[in-house]
Amino acid sequence: MAVNIRPAGPGDEPAVVELIQELAVTFDYPTTIDEHYVRHFMASPVSDILLAVDEDAIVGLLSYAMVPGLFHAADSGLIESLVIAEGRRGEGVGRQLLETAVRLLEEAGCAEISVSAAAANEAAQKLYFDVGLTEASVLLEKHVER
Repeated sequence: MAVNIRPAGPGDEPAVVELIQELAVTFDYPTTIDEHYVRHFMASPVSDILLAVDEDAIVGLLSYAMVPGLFHAADSGLIESLVIAEGRRGEGVGRQLLETAVRLLEEAGCAEISVSAAAANEAAQKLYFDVGLTEASVLLEKHVER
């Protein structure tokens, strides 16, 4: 099902919070996201949020950032989150968001685009492979208590 993909803007904060909280529940990992932080994220010149909208309902989001990269002497695109409302998964909404983000990052001149996926999330990994991303490295991370 085709949805409209658009950048998030003022007034979208509650829907962004709701979807990120849904992602946190899916992975059984807490989030402290609130509308204030969403506004902070959207105000950053290096980050953006794409929304999938079906009529008036926001049914998915993809957040990303562009960061300078020394190795390529060019920006790198980092896809940070991709979440689709539970009742809308499997309809191609995630693919539409991902293809849009990849196109925008390529058009912005990014030398590489990266994303991480949970090792057990085979559906997400398949989607990322399907749009041309490859397994190129291992992501190690440490969550810091705040």
